[in-house]
Amino acid sequence: MSRSHVPDPLETALSWVWALGTAAGLAMVGLLAHTDSSAQVPLAQATLSAEDVPLADGPA
Repeated sequence: MSRSHVPDPLETALSWVWALGTAAGLAMVGLLAHTDSSAQVPLAQATLSAEDVPLADGPA
């Protein structure tokens, strides 16, 4: 005589929480990876123009 397995309600609830948490975590990692790769970060400082150079102060 075989008996079918009836899952425990707590087991079912925890499985759903685990699945939804995993999906939300993967979505967040994907979102963070997308925003990091699309952000344009300058690799070097911009060159200074004559207007950016501070004027030398006179004698103190």
